[in-house]
Amino acid sequence: MILKDLSFLIAIRFLKARKEGFLSFVTGLSFACIALGVAVLIVVTSVMNGFEKELRERILNTIPHASIEGIVPIDNWESIYTELKQNKEIIGLAPFIESQSLLSHKGEVLGTKIFGIKPEFEKSVSVVNDFMLQGSLDSLKANSFNIIIGLSQSRKLNAGIGDEIALMIPDTNASFAGYFPKIKTFTVSGIFRVGSPELDQTNAFINISDASKLMSLDDKVHGLRLKFDDLFEAGNLSLMALTDAETKTNQLLTSKDWTNSYGSLFEAIMQERVLVGLLLFLIIVVAAFNIISMLMMMINDKRSQLAILKTMGMSSYEIQKIFLYLGSIISLIGTLIGFVFGLLITFFLSTDYMEVLLGFLMRDSYFINYFPTDLRWNWIALIILASLTMTISVCLYPARLASKIYPSKVLRNE
Repeated sequence: MILKDLSFLIAIRFLKARKEGFLSFVTGLSFACIALGVAVLIVVTSVMNGFEKELRERILNTIPHASIEGIVPIDNWESIYTELKQNKEIIGLAPFIESQSLLSHKGEVLGTKIFGIKPEFEKSVSVVNDFMLQGSLDSLKANSFNIIIGLSQSRKLNAGIGDEIALMIPDTNASFAGYFPKIKTFTVSGIFRVGSPELDQTNAFINISDASKLMSLDDKVHGLRLKFDDLFEAGNLSLMALTDAETKTNQLLTSKDWTNSYGSLFEAIMQERVLVGLLLFLIIVVAAFNIISMLMMMINDKRSQLAILKTMGMSSYEIQKIFLYLGSIISLIGTLIGFVFGLLITFFLSTDYMEVLLGFLMRDSYFINYFPTDLRWNWIALIILASLTMTISVCLYPARLASKIYPSKVLRNE
């Protein structure tokens, strides 16, 4: 057993018997660097994974993966819908009408983007209904003139369920007196909160029939939202869908996908996770060199004791094991401390207290106003394995050097 191994027992004694001074400082620094490197790597990778997860599951599932839109309103969208529905890569389709608008309530005015939707279709391309705080998409009945707004809009307008708000949209048809906005009173029937200030503050939903009447579209739509089985293939699949759609209409159509608005952000998160991970891994590299320095200093400090052990019959291999055990003990303890602190910090970042604090500090400045964390045990295992492998492997050189001590030379100089 390792606990009864003489080399291990000597390594423990060397570690406990270190004197106060620079050697003690370097040993403590080795522990600290390993612990810090592991803890920070766990925290940073968990946060970056959290951002990726939130962007993928919350934000990208709230917006359409892609859309097919007409240069002018599409009049035969049903035939395009039927054609695209046959594509097995497309798992959701929904017609929509979109317009910039103003919402007004009790003297408060707020700019927003209004979407006319069919609730039964919209559920297949968006998860907004899963983030409803009050009401549901089903409340948007035709001719009901109900509206669903975001929580941020509700607070800024001081409007709740049942309140009537004025919706103003631009009128493209000029009268003899010029252009005037169309104004219609809508009743708030639902409030949602996705968690993204950008979405919660700028999107509102009404029934597609009400939108068509308000904009005088005669049951035409601006386009179709698409949801794919694999959102990362949205670019290619949207172009294929565009080609299929053009076979069912003589109108000019265009396509766009989520990468137009969020692609650069998603790519930045992926790149930052790798770069930050590499930079922080340098902390573990520094810790590894600290271990080398500490062992070299300890070899120099214990030369006479090592020489005596050799004269008493200890082999070079057993001498090597002493310093391999020393490095391994420092590596294991430092990694364990870093692992525990990394988990504690990560769990603290996901608490309600941090969400409230960061929600205030990051308000209106990022696509989410809280710290998302996603602990992935395979990543943590990789961090721990990398830490142990590097810090233990660097012990080979000092251990080999210690085994080459010649007792006659050392004891002659004592």
